[in-house]
Amino acid sequence: MLAENALTTAERMKLMLGLPEESDERTDAIIDLMINKASAWVERQIGRKLGRNTYTEWYDADGQQELVTLEYPIISVEYVKEEGRLVDPAVYDYGQTGNIGVIYRDDGWLKAGYRRGLAYDIVAPKRAIEVKYTAGYVLPKDATEDDPQTLPADLEGLIWDMVSQAYTNLLNGSQGLNSFSISDVRWDFDKSTHSEWLQLVGLYKRY
Repeated sequence: MLAENALTTAERMKLMLGLPEESDERTDAIIDLMINKASAWVERQIGRKLGRNTYTEWYDADGQQELVTLEYPIISVEYVKEEGRLVDPAVYDYGQTGNIGVIYRDDGWLKAGYRRGLAYDIVAPKRAIEVKYTAGYVLPKDATEDDPQTLPADLEGLIWDMVSQAYTNLLNGSQGLNSFSISDVRWDFDKSTHSEWLQLVGLYKRY
């Protein structure tokens, strides 16, 4: 069974491998397992979740103009609260910066924190800003005609490359898949990483 974060479908993967749509259960299970492992590796390298989801998170109130969310691209923002008070959506914007996970406010976000010293300066900001937002891509397995895939094609193509290599290695190292059980599939992507794979995932990382 494909994981929730699978970045391609079994049908597309079989097409890339030259396998028939109808294959035996063991082959199907191995392909699903490889897709899941490759997808988890890509997300771990990029450092964020790629599938579309809704999040409620709290951020430091440091007075900056840019509120940087953990997940992106931002699809929509349900609300932003500062110390429990709703912020008027008219005063912030993510139209130009949502693709990199930034909600921008010209006047700056709330500055609040813990004060110390003779000057009573704020030395540590509080997590006083609450944001509920939707971010991420529509994955191939979740896409419909009305809600098409938005996951970049090169990321899905990376999964095809990784699984193709793993599948070929499995075939070359055995007398065929029928001699293997699911527990025999232990291909470690970190030990066989191509530089172009890392270059590609680097394009989607936040530094």
